[in-house]
Amino acid sequence: MSDRDELSMQTDNTVQGDTYGDTVESGPITQVQVDNRVVDSTGKEIGRVKFVKMGDPSAATTEGQDSFDPGFFGFGTGYDLGELPEQAQKQLLRVGYIHIDVSMARDRFAGAGQIARVVANTVHLNVPEENLL
Repeated sequence: MSDRDELSMQTDNTVQGDTYGDTVESGPITQVQVDNRVVDSTGKEIGRVKFVKMGDPSAATTEGQDSFDPGFFGFGTGYDLGELPEQAQKQLLRVGYIHIDVSMARDRFAGAGQIARVVANTVHLNVPEENLL
């Protein structure tokens, strides 16, 4: 028996495929809430969920999915993916992602395809921390 989602059209079994692969509306990202604990595939606690963005994996582009708006005074009213490469930002916006607040280190981002399950307010990833953005 495979952990693969039967409804998935994803054929890329590389790390990039897990990160940027398609998801379905009922995937585990729908159960993630801000402040959930996050653990990687080795069981190591990484941090806590700071932000959740649902994606639209069937979209051909990210047009209209980025919510950053500089606002009237330029302070911003949306969410910014910071220093991530532009291609990674576009892919994460398309498939959905969680922003992980890591204590005393650089924050990390996990694509929806990297979320294995959510149990008891804990997000379990299917990759080790080193594979996160």
